[in-house]
This record gives sequence, structure tokens and C-alpha cells, in this order.
Amino acid sequence: MSGRPCISPSPGKGVVMSNRCGKLLIAERSLDLAEGLEVWAEENGHQVIRVNNFRDLLITLQKEKVNVLVLDVCLPEGMGYEAISIIKGLYRKLPIIVTADENNPEQESRVRQKGIFYYHVKSFGMDELMLAISNAMVRSAQY
Repeated sequence: MSGRPCISPSPGKGVVMSNRCGKLLIAERSLDLAEGLEVWAEENGHQVIRVNNFRDLLITLQKEKVNVLVLDVCLPEGMGYEAISIIKGLYRKLPIIVTADENNPEQESRVRQKGIFYYHVKSFGMDELMLAISNAMVRSAQY
């Protein structure tokens, strides 16, 4: 991280300067989302860590102080939604943003029951996801 202040969007207020920079862990098989978010995250003072499997996700969480996790709902091969419960059991206060390729209300309901911070459908665009990450970074800095 560069040590410069983070810049975060604030609803109705434009951009807000904040010193709450942090580490963003993006866990997805294809890493397409990571590539789309990396420039934005680094411009806002956040360090991005990418992983593409559940094993590396858990190893990274053990080694690094991660502020926000962006988790593709399909990443945990064969574990389904229980992967979220495992992560929440180990890192109770870690804000988890779950992303999905398509809008599936049943899946969204099951995922939200696991106590995540935000559920994002990728086809809805990046603006809401970036705002959710900014808000999660603020929450993470409070702990």
C-alpha cells in the first residue's frame, strides 16, 4: 500500500477521503472479476490478493490480515454454501461479499442466511460492487 489516503464513494456526497485502506482478497476460479477490480482497488489505496481455489483462500486468510473477502459463489468446489459457514466460523467479523454470475433468488436467500455482508450479481455491473467493497472496508477498519 502506498500510505496515501483511500478514496471512497459516498452515497449522495460524491467522494470521501478516508485513511481506511486495506487488503482485499478476491477468490474466484477465473479471476476475471479480480482483473476488473484491481485497478480501482489500487487507485483507492487497497492491496489486492487473488486466489482461485478454496485451499489457497484458507491459507491466505491464515497468513494475511484481510479486510474484505470477495468470494465467487461457485469457488468452493463441492462445498457449496458451507464454505461461507467455515470462513465465518474462523473469521467471524470478516466482511464477505459473495458474487454470482446470474440472478438466482433461491441461491441468494441461502447465501444471505450465512451472514454475508453483500450479495452481488455480476451482470448488474461494477458500481454497486465497488460501493459495497468501500463500505465493507470501513466496517472492517472498525474492528
